[in-house]
Amino acid sequence: IYSIPYIILFFMFFILFLWENKLRNKGSDIKIIRYLAMIIFFIFFGFRGYLDTDWAVYFPLYEMAPTIDDTNGIAKFFSGIHEDILLKIEPGFKVILVLLKSINEDYLTLQIFSSFVNVLFLNYFFKKYSPQYVLSFIMYLIFSGLIIEINLLRNSKAIFLFIYSLQFIKERNAVKFFICNGIGILFHSSAIFFFPMYFFLHKKIPMPFVWGVFLLGNFLFLGQIKYISPIVIAVGDFFGGVYSLMAEGYSNDKLFNSSYSISVGYLEKVFTFIILYQFYKKIGEKIKDDNTLNIFYNSFFLYAVSYFFLSEYSVFIDRITTLFVFSYWILYAYLYAVLKQELKAVFTVVLLFFGIYKMVYLNNNILRNYENILWDKPTITKAYFNFNKNYDKFFNPKKK
Repeated sequence: IYSIPYIILFFMFFILFLWENKLRNKGSDIKIIRYLAMIIFFIFFGFRGYLDTDWAVYFPLYEMAPTIDDTNGIAKFFSGIHEDILLKIEPGFKVILVLLKSINEDYLTLQIFSSFVNVLFLNYFFKKYSPQYVLSFIMYLIFSGLIIEINLLRNSKAIFLFIYSLQFIKERNAVKFFICNGIGILFHSSAIFFFPMYFFLHKKIPMPFVWGVFLLGNFLFLGQIKYISPIVIAVGDFFGGVYSLMAEGYSNDKLFNSSYSISVGYLEKVFTFIILYQFYKKIGEKIKDDNTLNIFYNSFFLYAVSYFFLSEYSVFIDRITTLFVFSYWILYAYLYAVLKQELKAVFTVVLLFFGIYKMVYLNNNILRNYENILWDKPTITKAYFNFNKNYDKFFNPKKK
């Protein structure tokens, strides 16, 4: 039953998807569809209660944050010396915490603000690049959007700033690209992975290389061949600091370095890889811009490579694939756009059932028990009770 609100959300977007196509077939404007999609999204995520796990990190952070008139508190908050590991976060996010705390001391203000910023970014992104506006929102919900929206309050800002900077890769404007992602790294250190993208994301990868890497990745995945841990530790030591600590921590924690195995997710990724590259030329004809085509296909290639090659390190799959999952949101919309009418019907039916499956699979636990402050009364006491009671069940099942 915990999945029901998410299934309802999916159905609302699915109806908007059908309505959008009806309007497009008539040549009508879809502005009303865009507004409704943004409003539904913002109400559902912006006014949510305490969902999943990362609120347990961000709530105490928000409590620690000073207001803008507390100069001593601000100096301590931004100092580089902290006994509390929670305060060892990026300065850009600290600025947001201080500004929001000065407006409203309620932690839920942070969630409202985060979702408002995210929906504006998504609207910009889908208007600019997607031929199917609502379908891209649906793909966002199905592929990593829920975890991005609910848990990744810092990461999401770095990801969306990178998405915004894609235009500068296309235009070959290095200054604007690095400024954008320089701001992103002030919100989350994972943005460092975006910096090299400027130099090759717009270039076409030869198809023999693409398929060769795909086959090798599947061989490593299916064979469960372990080779990453020594590389992770060496790279962490090279960069030092927080990266060294993260590498050591993840390598020694079975929660993070467990392997992925054959599943519906694996089969979906194999199918998606094959089908998207089979439709490469048709999608290219639809996009009509080689740089844009290469940017999204190369991002998808990095997503797939990360999944297949990092199977022994589940945390790497979760973290790195999330950086490039935006390619799904756009390429699936283009795939639908280039299909013949009868195949569009098949796509729609598969989308309906797969979407329901994903909403159930991703949300069928008490930590995703949905509450909304507009009609419920979520409390931090109840949230902590459920979190503490169920943490081991979900994240340390072998603990007795």
